[in-house]
Amino acid sequence: MLVTWRQDWSGAAQSSMLVRIVSHSVEINVLGSWQASVGERPVVVPPGHQRALLSSLVVSAGQPVAADTLAGQVWGDQQPVNARGALSTYVTRLRGLLGKQVIVANPGGGYCLSVDEDKVDLHRFRRLLRQARGAGSAQAELALLREALDLWRGRPFTGVESDWLDMDVVPSLTEEWFTATERRIDLDLARGASQSSIAELSALTTQYPLRESLWLRLIDALQRTGRRADALGAYRQIRSVLRDELGVEPNAELQRLHQDLLRDTTVKRVTPLGASAAPSPHQLPHANMKFVGRRDDLAALDDLVATINFSATAGEPPTIVVAIDGAPGTGKTTLALHWAHRMAHRYPDAQLYLNLRGYSAEDPVRPAAAVQTMLRSLGVPVERVPAELDERSALLRSTLAGRRTLMLLDNVRDAAQVRALLPGTGALVIVTSRNQLRSLSIRDGAQRLSLQRLSHDDAVELLETAAGQERVAAEPQAAAQLAELCEGLPLALAIVAERTQRTETLSQVVQALTDEMSEPGSFRSGMGSELYAALSWSYRALDPPAAAMFRKLGLHPASDISTDAAAVIVDLPLTRAKQVLDQLHDAHMVEQLRPRRYELHDLIRLYAAEEASRTDSTDASLAAIRRVLDWYLHTAVSAESILQPRRRFDFVAPLTSTVPPIEFADQAGATAWFEQEFDCLRSVVIWAAAHGWGGHAWRIVIAMTTFMDRRIAWQEGAELLETALAAARAAEDRTGEGYAFNSLACQQIDQNELARAMSNLEQAIDCFIDTGHQAGETMALSNLGLVHAQAGEPERGLQFCTDGLALAEELGYQRGVANNLNNMAKAHIAMGNQEKAIDCYLRADRLFAEIGDIEPGSLNLLDLGRSYIATGQHTNAISALHRAAAGYSQLDNRRWQAIALYDLGHAIARTGHPGWARHCWRAALVVMRELADPRAAELEKLVGSHNSAASWVQN
Repeated sequence: MLVTWRQDWSGAAQSSMLVRIVSHSVEINVLGSWQASVGERPVVVPPGHQRALLSSLVVSAGQPVAADTLAGQVWGDQQPVNARGALSTYVTRLRGLLGKQVIVANPGGGYCLSVDEDKVDLHRFRRLLRQARGAGSAQAELALLREALDLWRGRPFTGVESDWLDMDVVPSLTEEWFTATERRIDLDLARGASQSSIAELSALTTQYPLRESLWLRLIDALQRTGRRADALGAYRQIRSVLRDELGVEPNAELQRLHQDLLRDTTVKRVTPLGASAAPSPHQLPHANMKFVGRRDDLAALDDLVATINFSATAGEPPTIVVAIDGAPGTGKTTLALHWAHRMAHRYPDAQLYLNLRGYSAEDPVRPAAAVQTMLRSLGVPVERVPAELDERSALLRSTLAGRRTLMLLDNVRDAAQVRALLPGTGALVIVTSRNQLRSLSIRDGAQRLSLQRLSHDDAVELLETAAGQERVAAEPQAAAQLAELCEGLPLALAIVAERTQRTETLSQVVQALTDEMSEPGSFRSGMGSELYAALSWSYRALDPPAAAMFRKLGLHPASDISTDAAAVIVDLPLTRAKQVLDQLHDAHMVEQLRPRRYELHDLIRLYAAEEASRTDSTDASLAAIRRVLDWYLHTAVSAESILQPRRRFDFVAPLTSTVPPIEFADQAGATAWFEQEFDCLRSVVIWAAAHGWGGHAWRIVIAMTTFMDRRIAWQEGAELLETALAAARAAEDRTGEGYAFNSLACQQIDQNELARAMSNLEQAIDCFIDTGHQAGETMALSNLGLVHAQAGEPERGLQFCTDGLALAEELGYQRGVANNLNNMAKAHIAMGNQEKAIDCYLRADRLFAEIGDIEPGSLNLLDLGRSYIATGQHTNAISALHRAAAGYSQLDNRRWQAIALYDLGHAIARTGHPGWARHCWRAALVVMRELADPRAAELEKLVGSHNSAASWVQN
């Protein structure tokens, strides 16, 4: 049942009628203190609920708003007994103030504010921002941004009492203002920094001291005008504020700018005017080709989007959120997929799918991880993903702005799980859940469809589709009995319908199902007798290999399983396992939503696990779990060995399955496997850590570290490493603790959390000493030396690296020797001795070249090239940086290749060849634009003309 109003009008006549009654005399301003007028006459709308109601209609001006949604926005959880009556009373009063035609009643009790959107400053502001984004020149964009920002007079909706506005609307509007203001400042700075820009940024940073992006622009403007000391002082100020208020360090972009200032390197920054095309993911799983019935439900869903206008003149339509709820097995996902495919042509820019596992045996997907997954699907580099959920959510909205997006969020537990994923405008979001998600309707305006079991006619139609019309026509009474026995539950009907194809008559099916339902235990697993009977009956009809696989799939730690993992868990050859999976799929015991990947419905998975515990011995079940955990570990090591070819994996035990791990030909294949399996691997690790398989848990995480460093936001990586550490402790595995402490410290070094990194590295060293793991000890000593060098204690840092170097040389561990030499060089630089640093870099370079370790070797060459530049040895710098760029190109690591090319261009320019330098900068610019790297602004100017590059060399 659809729990909101439905639009019953259709056709152009009624739509055009709405256009004709638009009021052009009413003007409403909310970007500051609340104001309204009719013609030249100011209108005072009484504060309280009446003004809150009009404000809610203002936010959606020109679009109908359901009565239930309005009531939730005006009163929240404290709605009066007759909320619709109260709304009607307030609307009557508002019409008396503004005019009868200004607020239009819609069928079902909703209302629409029918005014000229340009007479509402909020919508005029957003129209100007859309035009600015599409402007053909920086000058035109700047003019439009200034016009838009001039509309702001203060905090939006001042004088309106509304929790909904305060929590949901005003923060989003304020973020839009920040984004537009910062873009306008960027364009001003691109024309040349001025004292007025600095004064404005100083005032803004005083008013908003925790907004790092404003400090970034202030420091940039100060250094542009030659005020380097003031720029360094501003950095110290924001660092102090962040430490005192939040206990964190400035973000990576501010830290990079600070380092450039310390090196006295001019970095001119402006948001790039051009950007490469963003990916257009089309992730919807296959729809069920045998979908039948649900005509009324589909009609209700169609009505929700019937009046959405995507014309160029209409502006961005609102995001439509549809929440489909219902009991387990009622076909929520099937309906959602069917309708999503029907709507896909209206949302061509992105079609996103995410199973949030709200009711599976695994932990539900947390909002921060869900947003990160979406951003990764949309091609947002991991370096740009913020730490805080609110900031991630804002980035997702910005990424989707102006894109017609369809988003299917499946198996949702509660509204909080999806709220951060909702796009701002122009999207269709379909949510499925066993809960009714009332707060999503109240707070976010979601339209709810409560899905019931199939009607008798639809249930019989489903049987006709599966068993054939002739058989149903021959036994109509038996078909009716089957529909009745399954009580219209689509999941039970689908399983039974498949079985009817293997029996002589429908009457025999009725008798078998009736007998099954009379067995004791039909209500086990929290499911009804009709579904339990259908599952049990279908399971007993499977041949032994299929039944064995079905039981083993119930033991798998994640609901999403690949064909390879399924083969491992039953220890069958891949081709044979695929045949068995096809049998289970045909019997509706597993679902195939993507090629080579299968899922079990939560209830079916629970049934399979119960059958495994009842049928298989404990030893057999444990062996199956060990096989699949071993396989994930060995395949992760196989992939990691491609990403880090010389890395040691002395902690991996022999494989217990006859199915070999996947072998990868190149880095692209290894990365693609990690990308595809990451969510599954995370579930496997969490399950293993919680169920006594801690040794596998920490080893799998350590085998993922290179991939996580490159592709996963550091917060998600840190959480998995904390899980690995807890698992190793629970298993009393000191070696595992050492690896986890060391890997956590590496992440903390990247985030400049040096005190925490020191503590973890000291504990890692203790663990490795206790277990006699000398290779791990030299690794941790090298990292500890680096931390002390970065923390202003280079002498201590040099000593730790010297100890690590001696131990690595004693072991004959060349990679450890080279790593310690590289970090020793950094300690020498911190002590002001570039020549000793260069000697260490050169020794490390020879070792990395001997062992063929390209990635750390390329980083060492990058460091070497920078030291050569610092000492004026530009020809040597060119040679080192050219080799570094070539190494990163071989690794297909575009980010670091661009950094090497950036430095290479500077080295070449210092030899008096600006034309050659521009070739390097142009190649680096393409990638740095994508990553929003602050160096892109400088490169924009340097590649623009020969004169600008030549001028840079002279200066």
